[in-house]
Order: sequence, then C-alpha cells, then structure tokens
Amino acid sequence: MKETSTAIVKLTRQEIETIINTLNFILTTNLPIDEEFLKPYHKLKTDLKLIRKKMIDGEQQTNNS
Repeated sequence: MKETSTAIVKLTRQEIETIINTLNFILTTNLPIDEEFLKPYHKLKTDLKLIRKKMIDGEQQTNNS
C-alpha cells in the first residue's frame, strides 16, 4: 500500500507565481529528459495554478464584502 504524507506550506501569491514561472521555464526548455520524469512537475504546476486561482477568488470575495 502506498503511503502519503501531507505538509502545510505557507506561500504568498507572488511566491506561487514565481514557482509557476520557474516550472514553465523548466518544462518548456528543450532538454533530453524523459517525459515520465517530468510528470510530477506538470502536476505541481497544475496544482499551483489551481491554488493561485483560489487565492485570487478569495481576495476578490474579501474586497467585495
């Protein structure tokens, strides 16, 4: 059975943006790397984009209240 762990990491929206931009650079650079190796990076980028969207939506709700 596969075990999973959870960690709580506090990041600002700007820090998340920086990580997403760095992942974009890594994933779009033409390197001789197996696509299987890059799968976790694609997943991380997808997850961070979702987190960023939720942060923006939360900020907008707070501003509209």
